[in-house]
Amino acid sequence: MIFSTLIFIATISLLVVFVQSSVYQPPAFSQQEMKPAGESTARRVPRRSFIEPIANEDGMILFDFWDGFSFFRDPWVAAPSITRDRDGLGPLYNARSCKACHNSGGRGKLGESGEIAKMSLLFRFLKDDGNVDSRYGGQLQPFSVRLSHSRIKTPTIAEGQVIVHYDLIEGKYDDGTPYTLRKPRYELIDLGYGKIDKDSFISARYAPAIYGMGLLDAINEEDLLAQEDTHDKNKDGISAKYNRVENVKTGELAIGRFGFKGLHPTLEQQVAGAFLNDIGITNPVFKSENCLSHQTGCNQAASIEPASILDIPKKLFEPTLYMSQTVTVPPARKLKSKKAQQGRKHFYQLNCNGCHTPSYTTSSDYPVDKLANQKIWPYTNLALHDMGEGLADRGMENQANGSEWRTPPLWGIGLQKRIQGFEGYLHDGRAKTIEEAVLWHGGEAKKQQQAFKALSLQERESLIYFLKQI
Repeated sequence: MIFSTLIFIATISLLVVFVQSSVYQPPAFSQQEMKPAGESTARRVPRRSFIEPIANEDGMILFDFWDGFSFFRDPWVAAPSITRDRDGLGPLYNARSCKACHNSGGRGKLGESGEIAKMSLLFRFLKDDGNVDSRYGGQLQPFSVRLSHSRIKTPTIAEGQVIVHYDLIEGKYDDGTPYTLRKPRYELIDLGYGKIDKDSFISARYAPAIYGMGLLDAINEEDLLAQEDTHDKNKDGISAKYNRVENVKTGELAIGRFGFKGLHPTLEQQVAGAFLNDIGITNPVFKSENCLSHQTGCNQAASIEPASILDIPKKLFEPTLYMSQTVTVPPARKLKSKKAQQGRKHFYQLNCNGCHTPSYTTSSDYPVDKLANQKIWPYTNLALHDMGEGLADRGMENQANGSEWRTPPLWGIGLQKRIQGFEGYLHDGRAKTIEEAVLWHGGEAKKQQQAFKALSLQERESLIYFLKQI
C-alpha cells in the first residue's frame, strides 16, 4: 500500500513538472522579432531622435512626412498673425508645440521633487461620476496668450500650476536587495478661477513616445477584442477590458486604443485631441475652442477670428496625421544574445505576455498601405487592467476607473536614455528605470511583480536586459 502511494505521488509530481514545463515553455524565437515594425522598421538604431519615417515608404510620399513634422516641431503663435499657417495658439494651452512634450519623439523631461511640473506632464480633473471640474473642465491649462485687441476687455487668465512632490518608499527583493520607489503628490497653486470642485481629483499624464502609433492604429479590432476577458473566465488572474469611447467623426462607440485610459479610438482623434487640449489648436475633428463659459478673457480672445476658420485646416492637418502614423519603430538590438534569451524566457515564464501581447499582423485595409499586413511586435494588448492601489487615481474616464490603465507598448523602451539622456516610465513618470516600473505593478499584475521580486539578481538583470533590446 505504501509502495503504491509512493508510486502515485511520484507520478503526480512528474505530471506537475511536465505540465509546468509545458505552460512556461516560451515560444521559439523568431527572426521576425528583430524587426518589430515589420518591413517598416527603421534600418538602423537611432542615436539622437526617434523621429524617422518608415523604411518601406518611397521618397516622394515622404515629403508629406517632413511637411507634417514641421507642424510637430515648430512653435505655434497667437492669432491673428502674419504667420497664418502657424497661428491659433490658445487662448489657453499646455505647450506651444508637440515637440515641447514629446522630446525627440519620445518622452519629455520631468522635474525634481518640489518643482513646478514640466510641460511633458499634464493634469486631468476627474470625478467619481465621470464628470469634469466645473471651473477648469477636464484638463488644467497652465498658460494663456497675451493679446491686445478691441474685442478683448478682460485678459485671458491661465488656469494654474502644479508642484510635484515625491515621497520615497523603501522595499526589498526576496534576496534582501533593497530598492527605493518614488510616489508623487501634487499641489495646485496660482489657480486662476478659484478652488476646484470638492469632488474633483487631479491625475497626471506623462506624454508618451510617438513612434509606431500608426501600426497600433492598424491592428484589427477583432484581434484586440479576442483578448478581452473582463470577468476573467479563463481564471488566469488577468481581466483585459477595453474602454468604449465615442468616435467623434462617426458618433459611434468604439474601443479606446490611445491615451493612458484608452480615451481615443483612432490615431486621428488622438492627434486632433492633443492639438485642441494641449495647444489650443482647432482642427477638422475638434472645431471649437476649449474656453469654458465663465472664462471671459478666453472667450473674448477666441472671438477675434471667426469660429469657421480652423487653426489647422484639413490640408495641413492631414500631413501632420500622416507623420504621426509613419514615425518608424527602431529595430531590436541584441535579442539573440544569451542574456537576452534568458530574459525572454523569464518574460514568458512570469506571464508578462498576459498583458503585453508580443505580436500581431496589421489590417490589410489600413489607409497607409505600407503599414498594412505587417507582422509587428509591440508587446501590448492596448487593454485596460487593474494595476492596484499603488498606481490608482480617483474618478472615472468613460468606463475606466481609477486603478485601470491601458497596457503600454514596450518596443523601443530600452532606447529612451540613449536618445534622450534621461528615463521616465508609467503614466505619470514616477519610475526612473524599467525595474522601478515593474516594481510598481499591482492589482492584476501583482503576481508577476512578486515573481519578479523572487528572481535572483542575475535573473532580474536578464529580464530587464531583454526588455531593453526589444
